Amino acid sequence: MRAGTHSRGRLARLAKNTLAFLLGLLLVCVPLELGLRLVLRSNDARTIVYPRVATAINGFRNGLQRQPAEDEFRILALGGSAFVTRSFQPHFERLLNESPLFRERGLRVRVISTGVPAHMSWDSLWKYRYWYRGYDFDAVLFYHGINDARANCYPREVFRDDYSQFPYYRQYATLFDWMERQPLLSRSFAATLVAKLVVRAQVRLSSEVRETGPYNDPSNDRWLDEGGDIKTEATFERNVEALLDEARARRQPLLLLTYAFHLPPDYTNAGFRERRLDYSFAPESIPVEVWGLPHHVAKAIAAHNEVVRSVAARRPQALFFDMERHIPKSGEYFIDVCHWTDAGRQRFADGVLQALQPYVEAGRSMQR
Repeated sequence: MRAGTHSRGRLARLAKNTLAFLLGLLLVCVPLELGLRLVLRSNDARTIVYPRVATAINGFRNGLQRQPAEDEFRILALGGSAFVTRSFQPHFERLLNESPLFRERGLRVRVISTGVPAHMSWDSLWKYRYWYRGYDFDAVLFYHGINDARANCYPREVFRDDYSQFPYYRQYATLFDWMERQPLLSRSFAATLVAKLVVRAQVRLSSEVRETGPYNDPSNDRWLDEGGDIKTEATFERNVEALLDEARARRQPLLLLTYAFHLPPDYTNAGFRERRLDYSFAPESIPVEVWGLPHHVAKAIAAHNEVVRSVAARRPQALFFDMERHIPKSGEYFIDVCHWTDAGRQRFADGVLQALQPYVEAGRSMQR
Protein backbone atom coordinates (compact mmCIF):
# COMPACT_ATOMS: atom_id res chain seq x y z
CA MET A 1 0.00 0.00 0.00
CA ARG A 2 2.76 2.37 0.96
CA ALA A 3 4.71 1.48 -2.19
CA GLY A 4 1.70 2.37 -4.38
CA THR A 5 1.22 5.65 -2.53
CA HIS A 6 4.93 6.46 -2.93
CA SER A 7 4.80 5.73 -6.69
CA ARG A 8 1.72 7.91 -7.14
CA GLY A 9 3.50 10.69 -5.25
CA ARG A 10 6.55 10.44 -7.52
CA LEU A 11 4.36 10.54 -10.62
CA ALA A 12 2.49 13.55 -9.27
CA ARG A 13 5.75 15.40 -8.57
CA LEU A 14 7.08 14.48 -12.03
CA ALA A 15 3.91 15.75 -13.69
CA LYS A 16 4.05 18.93 -11.63
CA ASN A 17 7.72 19.55 -12.48
CA THR A 18 7.09 18.82 -16.16
CA LEU A 19 4.16 21.22 -16.22
CA ALA A 20 6.23 23.88 -14.45
CA PHE A 21 9.06 23.42 -16.99
CA LEU A 22 6.66 23.70 -19.95
CA LEU A 23 5.02 26.81 -18.49
CA GLY A 24 8.43 28.36 -17.88
CA LEU A 25 9.50 27.52 -21.42
CA LEU A 26 6.30 29.06 -22.71
CA LEU A 27 6.87 32.23 -20.68
CA VAL A 28 10.34 32.55 -22.24
CA CYS A 29 9.56 31.50 -25.82
CA VAL A 30 6.34 33.44 -26.42
CA PRO A 31 7.80 36.90 -25.59
CA LEU A 32 10.98 35.94 -27.51
CA GLU A 33 8.93 34.86 -30.52
CA LEU A 34 6.82 38.03 -30.53
CA GLY A 35 9.77 40.28 -29.79
CA LEU A 36 11.86 38.90 -32.65
CA ARG A 37 8.96 39.28 -35.09
CA LEU A 38 8.46 42.91 -34.05
CA VAL A 39 12.16 43.80 -34.10
CA LEU A 40 12.81 42.12 -37.46
CA ARG A 41 9.45 43.24 -38.86
CA SER A 42 9.00 39.90 -40.55
CA ASN A 43 6.97 36.72 -40.36
CA ASP A 44 9.77 34.69 -41.97
CA ALA A 45 12.12 33.17 -39.39
CA ARG A 46 14.75 32.62 -42.07
CA THR A 47 15.72 36.27 -41.70
CA ILE A 48 17.43 35.15 -38.47
CA VAL A 49 19.47 32.54 -40.34
CA TYR A 50 20.67 34.96 -43.01
CA PRO A 51 20.11 38.39 -41.46
CA ARG A 52 18.72 41.13 -43.65
CA VAL A 53 21.10 44.07 -43.44
CA ALA A 54 18.84 47.12 -43.33
CA THR A 55 21.00 49.65 -45.16
CA ALA A 56 20.22 52.16 -47.87
CA ILE A 57 22.32 50.26 -50.42
CA ASN A 58 20.02 47.23 -50.33
CA GLY A 59 16.88 49.33 -50.15
CA PHE A 60 15.45 48.58 -46.73
CA ARG A 61 16.52 51.67 -44.80
CA ASN A 62 14.98 54.15 -47.22
CA GLY A 63 11.61 52.56 -47.74
CA LEU A 64 11.67 49.63 -50.14
CA GLN A 65 8.05 49.01 -51.07
CA ARG A 66 6.79 45.62 -52.19
CA GLN A 67 5.79 47.00 -55.59
CA PRO A 68 7.68 49.67 -57.56
CA ALA A 69 5.90 52.90 -58.44
CA GLU A 70 4.25 53.13 -61.86
CA ASP A 71 7.11 55.26 -63.27
CA GLU A 72 9.87 53.30 -61.51
CA PHE A 73 12.07 50.71 -63.16
CA ARG A 74 13.53 48.77 -60.26
CA ILE A 75 16.70 46.70 -60.64
CA LEU A 76 18.12 44.26 -58.09
CA ALA A 77 21.88 43.85 -58.50
CA LEU A 78 23.19 40.53 -57.13
CA GLY A 79 26.96 40.52 -56.84
CA GLY A 80 30.04 41.17 -54.74
CA SER A 81 32.32 44.13 -54.18
CA ALA A 82 32.09 45.32 -57.80
CA PHE A 83 28.59 46.56 -56.97
CA VAL A 84 29.74 48.72 -54.05
CA THR A 85 33.38 49.72 -54.66
CA ARG A 86 33.90 53.44 -55.35
CA SER A 87 30.20 54.25 -54.80
CA PHE A 88 29.18 52.05 -57.71
CA GLN A 89 25.46 51.91 -56.92
CA PRO A 90 24.56 55.65 -57.15
CA HIS A 91 26.92 56.11 -60.10
CA PHE A 92 25.37 53.18 -62.00
CA GLU A 93 21.86 54.37 -61.17
CA ARG A 94 22.66 57.84 -62.52
CA LEU A 95 24.09 56.44 -65.77
CA LEU A 96 20.94 54.40 -66.39
CA ASN A 97 18.67 57.34 -65.60
CA GLU A 98 20.57 59.55 -68.06
CA SER A 99 20.15 57.04 -70.89
CA PRO A 100 17.58 57.72 -73.62
CA LEU A 101 16.19 54.20 -73.10
CA PHE A 102 14.67 55.20 -69.76
CA ARG A 103 14.56 59.00 -69.98
CA GLU A 104 12.47 59.07 -73.15
CA ARG A 105 9.93 56.71 -71.60
CA GLY A 106 9.56 58.72 -68.42
CA LEU A 107 10.95 55.87 -66.32
CA ARG A 108 12.96 56.48 -63.16
CA VAL A 109 15.55 53.76 -62.52
CA ARG A 110 16.20 52.63 -58.97
CA VAL A 111 19.09 50.22 -58.37
CA ILE A 112 19.08 48.04 -55.24
CA SER A 113 22.58 46.63 -54.74
CA THR A 114 23.30 43.55 -52.61
CA GLY A 115 27.04 43.81 -53.15
CA VAL A 116 29.29 42.86 -50.24
CA PRO A 117 33.04 42.26 -50.61
CA ALA A 118 33.95 38.54 -50.74
CA HIS A 119 30.33 37.36 -51.07
CA MET A 120 29.90 34.48 -53.51
CA SER A 121 27.12 33.03 -55.66
CA TRP A 122 25.69 31.25 -52.59
CA ASP A 123 25.17 34.60 -50.89
CA SER A 124 23.31 36.06 -53.84
CA LEU A 125 21.03 33.02 -53.99
CA TRP A 126 20.27 33.31 -50.27
CA LYS A 127 19.71 37.08 -50.43
CA TYR A 128 17.31 36.76 -53.33
CA ARG A 129 15.40 33.92 -51.66
CA TYR A 130 15.13 35.33 -48.17
CA TRP A 131 15.68 39.10 -48.24
CA TYR A 132 13.59 39.91 -51.28
CA ARG A 133 10.76 37.40 -51.13
CA GLY A 134 7.54 39.30 -51.89
CA TYR A 135 9.33 42.27 -53.51
CA ASP A 136 8.86 42.93 -57.22
CA PHE A 137 11.69 43.93 -59.55
CA ASP A 138 11.67 44.84 -63.22
CA ALA A 139 15.05 43.17 -63.67
CA VAL A 140 17.53 41.18 -61.57
CA LEU A 141 21.23 41.26 -62.48
CA PHE A 142 23.56 38.37 -61.64
CA TYR A 143 27.24 39.29 -61.71
CA HIS A 144 29.67 36.84 -60.09
CA GLY A 145 32.87 35.12 -61.09
CA ILE A 146 35.90 36.02 -59.01
CA ASN A 147 34.85 35.48 -55.38
CA ASP A 148 33.85 31.85 -55.98
CA ALA A 149 37.40 31.33 -57.28
CA ARG A 150 38.68 31.54 -53.70
CA ALA A 151 36.78 28.35 -52.82
CA ASN A 152 39.10 26.36 -55.09
CA CYS A 153 42.07 26.90 -52.77
CA TYR A 154 41.44 23.65 -50.90
CA PRO A 155 42.37 20.03 -51.74
CA ARG A 156 39.57 17.97 -53.27
CA GLU A 157 39.21 15.90 -50.10
CA VAL A 158 38.54 19.11 -48.12
CA PHE A 159 36.49 21.03 -50.69
CA ARG A 160 32.70 20.90 -50.22
CA ASP A 161 30.20 21.77 -52.94
CA ASP A 162 28.26 23.98 -50.52
CA TYR A 163 31.56 25.78 -49.70
CA SER A 164 31.31 24.58 -46.12
CA GLN A 165 35.10 24.24 -46.02
CA PHE A 166 34.81 27.91 -45.02
CA PRO A 167 33.55 28.42 -41.42
CA TYR A 168 31.20 31.12 -42.73
CA TYR A 169 29.51 28.83 -45.22
CA ARG A 170 29.63 25.83 -42.89
CA GLN A 171 27.38 27.73 -40.50
CA TYR A 172 24.88 28.76 -43.15
CA ALA A 173 24.89 25.45 -45.03
CA THR A 174 24.11 23.61 -41.79
CA LEU A 175 21.32 26.01 -40.87
CA PHE A 176 19.68 25.89 -44.29
CA ASP A 177 19.88 22.10 -44.19
CA TRP A 178 18.19 22.17 -40.76
CA MET A 179 15.41 24.36 -42.16
CA GLU A 180 14.82 21.97 -45.02
CA ARG A 181 14.56 19.02 -42.61
CA GLN A 182 12.43 20.91 -40.06
CA PRO A 183 9.93 22.92 -42.12
CA LEU A 184 7.46 23.38 -39.24
CA LEU A 185 9.93 24.01 -36.43
CA SER A 186 11.95 26.45 -38.55
CA ARG A 187 8.91 28.71 -38.81
CA SER A 188 9.47 29.60 -35.17
CA PHE A 189 11.74 32.58 -34.55
CA ALA A 190 12.67 31.26 -31.10
CA ALA A 191 13.56 27.78 -32.37
CA THR A 192 15.50 29.21 -35.31
CA LEU A 193 17.47 31.53 -33.05
CA VAL A 194 18.40 28.63 -30.76
CA ALA A 195 19.42 26.54 -33.79
CA LYS A 196 21.60 29.38 -35.07
CA LEU A 197 23.36 29.83 -31.72
CA VAL A 198 23.98 26.08 -31.40
CA VAL A 199 25.36 25.77 -34.94
CA ARG A 200 27.57 28.83 -34.52
CA ALA A 201 29.05 27.38 -31.33
CA GLN A 202 29.63 24.02 -33.04
CA VAL A 203 31.43 25.67 -35.96
CA ARG A 204 33.66 27.78 -33.74
CA LEU A 205 34.61 24.82 -31.55
CA SER A 206 35.10 22.37 -34.41
CA SER A 207 38.65 21.07 -34.76
CA GLU A 208 37.94 20.35 -38.42
CA VAL A 209 37.28 24.03 -39.08
CA ARG A 210 40.45 25.08 -37.30
CA GLU A 211 42.45 22.77 -39.56
CA THR A 212 41.25 24.33 -42.80
CA GLY A 213 43.04 27.14 -44.58
CA PRO A 214 42.45 30.73 -43.44
CA TYR A 215 39.63 32.52 -45.25
CA ASN A 216 40.73 35.38 -47.49
CA ASP A 217 44.29 35.38 -46.12
CA PRO A 218 46.55 34.29 -48.99
CA SER A 219 49.72 35.30 -47.17
CA ASN A 220 49.12 32.47 -44.69
CA ASP A 221 47.52 29.78 -46.85
CA ARG A 222 49.30 26.45 -47.26
CA TRP A 223 46.76 25.32 -49.87
CA LEU A 224 47.02 28.24 -52.29
CA ASP A 225 48.47 25.96 -55.00
CA GLU A 226 45.24 23.93 -54.96
CA GLY A 227 43.44 26.85 -56.64
CA GLY A 228 44.50 25.62 -60.07
CA ASP A 229 42.26 22.58 -59.69
CA ILE A 230 38.90 24.16 -60.51
CA LYS A 231 36.24 22.51 -58.36
CA THR A 232 33.61 25.25 -58.23
CA GLU A 233 31.99 24.89 -61.66
CA ALA A 234 29.20 22.51 -60.57
CA THR A 235 28.33 24.60 -57.49
CA PHE A 236 28.37 27.83 -59.48
CA GLU A 237 26.13 26.28 -62.14
CA ARG A 238 23.70 24.91 -59.56
CA ASN A 239 23.38 28.33 -57.92
CA VAL A 240 22.77 30.05 -61.27
CA GLU A 241 20.10 27.49 -62.16
CA ALA A 242 18.46 27.90 -58.73
CA LEU A 243 18.36 31.67 -59.17
CA LEU A 244 16.74 31.27 -62.57
CA ASP A 245 14.11 28.94 -61.10
CA GLU A 246 13.42 31.42 -58.30
CA ALA A 247 13.18 34.35 -60.71
CA ARG A 248 10.88 32.42 -63.03
CA ALA A 249 8.55 31.58 -60.13
CA ARG A 250 8.42 35.29 -59.25
CA ARG A 251 7.98 36.30 -62.92
CA GLN A 252 11.06 38.51 -62.72
CA PRO A 253 13.57 38.58 -65.62
CA LEU A 254 17.08 37.56 -64.59
CA LEU A 255 19.95 39.07 -66.57
CA LEU A 256 23.00 36.79 -66.53
CA LEU A 257 26.29 38.60 -67.07
CA THR A 258 29.69 37.09 -67.64
CA TYR A 259 32.40 38.50 -65.38
CA ALA A 260 34.78 41.12 -66.77
CA PHE A 261 38.37 41.15 -65.54
CA HIS A 262 41.83 42.33 -66.55
CA LEU A 263 45.03 40.55 -65.58
CA PRO A 264 48.02 42.13 -67.36
CA PRO A 265 50.42 39.59 -68.92
CA ASP A 266 53.29 41.00 -66.84
CA TYR A 267 51.37 40.89 -63.56
CA THR A 268 53.41 40.36 -60.41
CA ASN A 269 52.55 41.21 -56.83
CA ALA A 270 55.63 43.45 -56.63
CA GLY A 271 54.57 45.23 -59.80
CA PHE A 272 51.14 45.78 -58.32
CA ARG A 273 52.50 47.14 -55.03
CA GLU A 274 54.86 49.47 -56.90
CA ARG A 275 52.07 50.63 -59.22
CA ARG A 276 53.99 49.60 -62.36
CA LEU A 277 51.15 47.67 -64.06
CA ASP A 278 48.51 48.53 -66.63
CA TYR A 279 45.87 49.66 -64.13
CA SER A 280 44.39 53.07 -63.31
CA PHE A 281 45.32 52.63 -59.67
CA ALA A 282 43.07 53.98 -56.93
CA PRO A 283 43.08 53.68 -53.11
CA GLU A 284 40.58 50.82 -53.48
CA SER A 285 42.83 48.75 -55.79
CA ILE A 286 43.26 45.16 -54.53
CA PRO A 287 45.99 42.68 -55.57
CA VAL A 288 44.68 39.55 -57.27
CA GLU A 289 46.41 37.37 -54.66
CA VAL A 290 43.46 38.08 -52.32
CA TRP A 291 41.58 35.49 -54.40
CA GLY A 292 44.48 33.14 -55.16
CA LEU A 293 47.45 32.80 -57.48
CA PRO A 294 46.91 35.05 -60.53
CA HIS A 295 46.78 32.38 -63.24
CA HIS A 296 44.50 30.22 -61.07
CA VAL A 297 42.08 33.11 -60.53
CA ALA A 298 41.93 33.84 -64.26
CA LYS A 299 41.29 30.14 -64.95
CA ALA A 300 38.44 30.02 -62.41
CA ILE A 301 36.77 33.18 -63.74
CA ALA A 302 36.97 31.76 -67.27
CA ALA A 303 35.33 28.52 -66.07
CA HIS A 304 32.53 30.42 -64.31
CA ASN A 305 31.96 32.56 -67.40
CA GLU A 306 31.58 29.42 -69.51
CA VAL A 307 28.97 28.19 -67.01
CA VAL A 308 27.00 31.44 -67.42
CA ARG A 309 27.17 31.20 -71.22
CA SER A 310 26.10 27.56 -71.15
CA VAL A 311 23.17 28.12 -68.78
CA ALA A 312 21.98 31.16 -70.76
CA ALA A 313 22.09 29.13 -74.00
CA ARG A 314 19.82 26.38 -72.67
CA ARG A 315 17.50 28.54 -70.54
CA PRO A 316 15.61 30.78 -72.99
CA GLN A 317 13.85 32.71 -70.22
CA ALA A 318 17.19 34.19 -69.12
CA LEU A 319 18.40 37.53 -70.42
CA PHE A 320 22.10 37.38 -71.20
CA PHE A 321 24.98 39.72 -71.97
CA ASP A 322 28.62 38.79 -72.40
CA MET A 323 30.16 41.54 -70.25
CA GLU A 324 33.56 39.85 -70.18
CA ARG A 325 33.87 40.35 -73.93
CA HIS A 326 32.29 43.81 -73.83
CA ILE A 327 34.71 45.58 -71.47
CA PRO A 328 38.22 45.80 -73.00
CA LYS A 329 41.03 44.29 -70.95
CA SER A 330 42.82 47.55 -70.36
CA GLY A 331 43.86 49.70 -67.43
CA GLU A 332 41.66 52.44 -68.87
CA TYR A 333 38.70 50.45 -67.53
CA PHE A 334 40.13 48.71 -64.44
CA ILE A 335 41.74 49.84 -61.18
CA ASP A 336 42.71 46.22 -60.45
CA VAL A 337 41.77 42.75 -61.68
CA CYS A 338 37.99 43.29 -61.40
CA HIS A 339 37.03 46.76 -60.10
CA TRP A 340 36.29 49.55 -62.55
CA THR A 341 37.37 53.07 -63.37
CA ASP A 342 34.66 55.58 -64.31
CA ALA A 343 35.17 54.51 -67.93
CA GLY A 344 34.72 50.89 -66.88
CA ARG A 345 31.50 51.67 -65.05
CA GLN A 346 30.24 53.53 -68.10
CA ARG A 347 31.07 50.53 -70.27
CA PHE A 348 29.31 48.20 -67.81
CA ALA A 349 26.22 50.42 -67.84
CA ASP A 350 26.23 50.48 -71.65
CA GLY A 351 26.27 46.67 -71.69
CA VAL A 352 23.37 46.42 -69.27
CA LEU A 353 21.40 48.93 -71.34
CA GLN A 354 22.01 46.87 -74.49
CA ALA A 355 20.79 43.75 -72.72
CA LEU A 356 17.66 45.41 -71.30
CA GLN A 357 16.70 47.39 -74.39
CA PRO A 358 14.44 44.76 -76.06
CA TYR A 359 12.69 44.09 -72.73
CA VAL A 360 12.12 47.79 -71.99
CA GLU A 361 10.99 48.54 -75.54
CA ALA A 362 8.48 45.69 -75.27
CA GLY A 363 6.92 47.51 -72.35
CA ARG A 364 8.41 45.26 -69.64
CA SER A 365 6.04 42.51 -70.76
CA MET A 366 8.60 39.89 -71.80
CA GLN A 367 8.62 36.84 -69.49
CA ARG A 368 6.19 38.51 -67.07
